[in-house]
Amino acid sequence: MWQGLKAFVVAFVTTLTITPIVILISTRLGWVDRPLPRRINKHPVPTLGGLAIFIGFITASVLSWPVANFRHLPSLYLSGALIFILGAIDDIYDLNAKSKFWLMVLIAAIYVITGPRIQHLTNPSGGTFDLGVFAIPLSILWLVGTSNLVNQIDGLDGLAAGTVAITALTCIFLSSQKLDWFVLVLNCGILGASLGFLPYNFHPAKIFMGDSGALFLGFVVGALAIEGSLKGAATVTLVVPLLVLGLPLLDTIFAIFRRAKAKRPIYLADGDHLHHRVLRLGYGQKKTVLILYLVNVLFAIGAFLVFNVNPEVGSIYTILVFIVLVVKAAKQGVLRVGGKDQDSNSVWYQTRSDQNSEGSKDTKK
Repeated sequence: MWQGLKAFVVAFVTTLTITPIVILISTRLGWVDRPLPRRINKHPVPTLGGLAIFIGFITASVLSWPVANFRHLPSLYLSGALIFILGAIDDIYDLNAKSKFWLMVLIAAIYVITGPRIQHLTNPSGGTFDLGVFAIPLSILWLVGTSNLVNQIDGLDGLAAGTVAITALTCIFLSSQKLDWFVLVLNCGILGASLGFLPYNFHPAKIFMGDSGALFLGFVVGALAIEGSLKGAATVTLVVPLLVLGLPLLDTIFAIFRRAKAKRPIYLADGDHLHHRVLRLGYGQKKTVLILYLVNVLFAIGAFLVFNVNPEVGSIYTILVFIVLVVKAAKQGVLRVGGKDQDSNSVWYQTRSDQNSEGSKDTKK
């Protein structure tokens, strides 16, 4: 267990120390996120914060090599570096969405072919289902999905980093119950890197993690879930991070439905995600992110119940949480489809107006 604590401290301190350097480099080289439609920052903000997260995690895992040397670290290093580079290129040059997607598929395939894959699913009532020829495509889909889930929620200061931290903490508990020290140590590295980055990323953000950070974190979370599925109940191991990432999963489903109804490509990004809509209720960024953290914790409790109590109890709890959240969101108008909030520019101007109001309140204080 002390190896996990060491990985957390190393990742936290390394990321916390390197992030100011990345801010300086990113600013001098002009690698900044400029105010544009679907973005809420009012001024250019350094991006490529994923570099600090990447270095923090790699440093922690290398120093934990005695625990990790018998598993698939080389595959994780190779694929993790490639997904980070892909995100960094997108942060700087803004890649075409289709090109980025297929490159993500290729990187996920490299990891699955050279490393572990989801080989079977377990039935909570007993027995297993061997995936056979579907193991590779399903594993690739899983990795691309978890990467995009984290990237999808990276729309407010600190939201993605905090969400991944909650996910990693839940997976650490799961790994400790299974005595899977390899997955535990690496999740501690993810937790430390996320929390080390958060002081610079929480509102008002001094730096964004960008696609380089969001895709990397999502990829590693997905990869560690596959690793964990090799030891114990595969289905439960995969469901746990998926439950904790319930908020971005719901956002993805809603975005697909919203764009399909508007007859727009489902891969076309906009500024009308669920976190943008909650922000436009007038809470301001800090309160909005804290509210969404709470939603993540509620889903994490469901993951805890699925693994530690009973899958049926956890499923019932999660369904009830989902229903309550949907009803509450519907009453607040968060789930409305159609009208002005389908227009990216109207979303942008409304969000900026809310941001300006929040800034005025802070000034008065």
